[in-house]
Amino acid sequence: MKSNVLPLQSGIIYGPVNSKRLGRSLGINLLSTTKKICSFNCIYCHYGITHELTCTPAINELPSIEEINREVKLALSIYKNIDYLTFSGNGEPMIYPFFEKVVKNIKQLRDELLPKVPIALLSNSSCLTQDLFLSALRLIDIRVFKLDTADEELFKKINRPCPGLHLVDIINALVKLSRKLPIIIQTIFIDGEVNNYSPEVLEKWCKVIKEINPLEVQIYSTDRPVAEKGIVMLDNEKLKELAVFISRQTKIKTIPYFAQTIR
Repeated sequence: MKSNVLPLQSGIIYGPVNSKRLGRSLGINLLSTTKKICSFNCIYCHYGITHELTCTPAINELPSIEEINREVKLALSIYKNIDYLTFSGNGEPMIYPFFEKVVKNIKQLRDELLPKVPIALLSNSSCLTQDLFLSALRLIDIRVFKLDTADEELFKKINRPCPGLHLVDIINALVKLSRKLPIIIQTIFIDGEVNNYSPEVLEKWCKVIKEINPLEVQIYSTDRPVAEKGIVMLDNEKLKELAVFISRQTKIKTIPYFAQTIR
């Protein structure tokens, strides 16, 4: 079932990546470079299937805090012309066991070396049910969280979470977080064997988006190799239609992103 997916990032630092959302973005990968470790096993992931589906990876499979500090410090001394410093990488960044410590360290390095460059986080939202992350999230400038559907069964089909993760808990956590910090919601819309934009599904999702009340919603489809066959990309016209519909239904700014690498 696996297709010709993209290789994992080979190090802690990658890029800078030219991103339509974040401009010239320098990526930070906190996870393994030899196998995909994540809390989701999304059917559309361009890094392929998740080999280790977990919310609590073993630290001996991941880079150390010292290694991360060293690589980020070196990168910030080299890449002066960047728009964002972005936590993303080969899987969900927030499952790194010492995420808060890493964020504090990197913010300090950023403040010393490139104080005008904002720090961004691209997250699948799976760790938000744990309140312990709030202090770390306060240190991040741009917080982008995934929500591909508001339907539990569809969530299991699309995102295929690790055992114990339930969509209702993630939604409740997003609502709670948005009352404390400004956040952005990102959603990937797909067609084919699984569809997450049918009228009933979309209406339910829009109601949840209104409840979360993010700063904005970012929508896109997939134009890269994906984890499973049978996934069809939505064309630009359909994304435009969806953006207009969502904006009208939720009264929240909705931005469509077209056939370009999304980081």
